[in-house]
Amino acid sequence: MKRVARARCAWLGVVAITTALLLARIWHVLYIFTLIGFATWAFIGHLVTADDDAPGGWSNPDGAEPFPWAELAIKGVVLAFLGAVAAFVPFVRNLGGVP
Repeated sequence: MKRVARARCAWLGVVAITTALLLARIWHVLYIFTLIGFATWAFIGHLVTADDDAPGGWSNPDGAEPFPWAELAIKGVVLAFLGAVAAFVPFVRNLGGVP
């Protein structure tokens, strides 16, 4: 992984953790729901802008880059995993959000 990509991932991780802590502290939102919100945002955002990444789209006008199916699949798997954890692991549903 490139150095810039690592820095970006680290920064996004810090933002997600800080947001989860703030939402839990102020509005008593459980950690898992914050993570599901971020995962949903990433997945839906990818779907909404999928036509831009397609050949001839805004981000790929000459069609040189293949469509990022793997990224979309990973985002979908992460979202499904978080949903399954929220549904089937009661311990995780109780983390955060406690006054």
